Amino acid sequence: MEDVERIYKQTGYTMTGNVIFYMSVAGMLVGTIGMLLSRNIIKKILSLGIVETSINTLYTGISSRRSIIPPIVNGDFSIAYADPVPQAVIITGIVISFALLCLSLVFAIIIYNKYHTMDIGTIESNFEREKE
Repeated sequence: MEDVERIYKQTGYTMTGNVIFYMSVAGMLVGTIGMLLSRNIIKKILSLGIVETSINTLYTGISSRRSIIPPIVNGDFSIAYADPVPQAVIITGIVISFALLCLSLVFAIIIYNKYHTMDIGTIESNFEREKE
């Protein structure tokens, strides 16, 4: 076990949890501000992607700890392996985030083809006129 820890310390495998946490929170704040303040649909969708990526990065940083190696079993069961379940959940979240991003972009294209703009104010006023 000491050899494995020595190799990982020499290669710089360990992640700094505080940096990942603060960068993830900053990304979530930037993405949320972008979604709230932007009037362009594409910018809102990209801001949503930033928030989703920040959340996945936060969970990855939380699930990784020092002196725990990836769950690739090499026959030595005395080593502390990382739990693969959080990693599977994170990968599932990444796939769902990507699907949501693609679906949102498809809806944005449909809205652009109908209203010929990406500005939310113009789209709302055109929609209200159509309703009357």
